Amino acid sequence: MRCIKRCAYVLGVCAIFAGMVLGLAACGAKTPPAPVPFSAEISIAFGESRQSAVLTMARPGALRLAFTSPKVLRGFAIFIEGDSLVLEYGGLQTALSAQALPMEGAASLLNRVMLQLAQPAEQAALWHLRGGGWERKGIANGLEYSAVLDENGALVSLKAPKAGLEIKVNSFT
Repeated sequence: MRCIKRCAYVLGVCAIFAGMVLGLAACGAKTPPAPVPFSAEISIAFGESRQSAVLTMARPGALRLAFTSPKVLRGFAIFIEGDSLVLEYGGLQTALSAQALPMEGAASLLNRVMLQLAQPAEQAALWHLRGGGWERKGIANGLEYSAVLDENGALVSLKAPKAGLEIKVNSFT
């Protein structure tokens, strides 16, 4: 009888331990919320050049980048959705294939990264908690990148060091 009680106790402790391990594993598998539609003022550093723009994402894969500085780019906008690209300036528009954008450029890379960030939660291993937010490293357009999202899943920054590209969100509009 004493042996049965001891075995029941050991099995109970093992069950509790197994539950804790599974619970902790599930905690580690969390991912940030999927990107939601947003509009934000951003800063873009591309090599030696610096630009400011308003980035609007209607949904992953549908981005509009409207430049606000430098003065020469003010009023120029790029809209990407799927394989479609629309360039706007001064009331004029022209439609092209999204393949016309340079693969290492800010708009193309940003679009590909946002599509990757919206992937299902089974890619949880790609995410890492960093200072109250989330970081994901990956490859888009053949370039390594690091994207940081806040605790709500909103983009904070994107870096692609080999392309000399860094994008920072300044404020949401």
